[in-house]
Amino acid sequence: MLLRSGRRLAAQEEPGRTAPPRRRSRARSDRLAVIPDEILQQEILPRLPAKSVLRFRAVCRSWRSLASDPAFLLDHHRRQPALPLIRSCRISGRGLESGLNAIHLRSAKLGPSLQFPFRGSFGVAASCDGLFVVGSYIICNPATREWAALRQDRKPIENLFALFQHQPSGEIRVMYWKNNSTELICRQEYYVLTVGTNNSWLVDCPLTEVLAEEPSIFGAPVLLNGSLHIHWRRRSGLRYHRIRVFDTVAETSRQMTPPPVNPRHVMHLLDLGGKLAASTSKDGMTEMSIFALQDPEHDVWAFQYRIKLPVMEIRRFQKQGDWWAKVVSEEGDVLVSCYGHLLQYDKKGNLVAKFKYDDDMPVVIPHRFKESLIQHTFFQKTKKKN
Repeated sequence: MLLRSGRRLAAQEEPGRTAPPRRRSRARSDRLAVIPDEILQQEILPRLPAKSVLRFRAVCRSWRSLASDPAFLLDHHRRQPALPLIRSCRISGRGLESGLNAIHLRSAKLGPSLQFPFRGSFGVAASCDGLFVVGSYIICNPATREWAALRQDRKPIENLFALFQHQPSGEIRVMYWKNNSTELICRQEYYVLTVGTNNSWLVDCPLTEVLAEEPSIFGAPVLLNGSLHIHWRRRSGLRYHRIRVFDTVAETSRQMTPPPVNPRHVMHLLDLGGKLAASTSKDGMTEMSIFALQDPEHDVWAFQYRIKLPVMEIRRFQKQGDWWAKVVSEEGDVLVSCYGHLLQYDKKGNLVAKFKYDDDMPVVIPHRFKESLIQHTFFQKTKKKN
């Protein structure tokens, strides 16, 4: 067979000779080759979700090495968004099962259920840097599906309320309280424990003003600049809001003045782009005011804005009971949970998205999911034992 150039196809010119296999197009490789390694490794790959990073390790040796580099893994974690979490429950053949989903606010999409090393009903006690404390003795990373016991002896830890990284040592630590039964008047003692060890010690962080009263911690502590900001209030009697600031390095604490709000109103602490803020509402349903801490040294708060929700519109989705609204981002996104639906509103009260939950009321929990592939020694020890 002659080509237009007059040359013959070699495969057809010689009997019994097969045409060489066509090489795959190297367009994809060529496109990647055009991108400088510095841009690829510092700007593109760190922005990928954890699942994609785990996959690109198979591309080549250099990418596999990159995906194991602690500096890259830390940069990757810092660039991941902190996603709100939605807890739901359903009844299956195994009984009551909990589900936990992250919601992507910018794309208004509900992500798949986070994977945990067990089934059934469970609660998240604390979270930090992509790690979750589930129940009273397990710490896990849903992005890598790794898990380990909080303590080396696997004993449970009751009344755990905070998880944080100790910056000077890099250790992951938890904070909890327990009653001192040796005192005539029962009082609480507060402890810090290094995860994966039995090493715990007493710290000064009182969360009550009455010795015989147990602390009532509201929401999840907000970790900013190495300090835990813990919102607590009395269980009974005169109501008020209190904020205790615990320095995780110096292990000292102080009382912080809360924003000037009605002590009977609902209040939530949140992180607004690296700044401590508080969302307050009379009923947690219709209107929320946002305050931001302007001067941490003198506890000066400033009013930022107010969010009004369309009550009549929400009632169209509400099947029964009440609904609860929560500010979940520095842009003022609000998630409204009611029986059968989860609604997403923007700062101006416009409906952005709606998600249907059959025979269930989704709950916006006070934790965030920020994917992490950072390696931890306590996970590695568990793998070796298993």
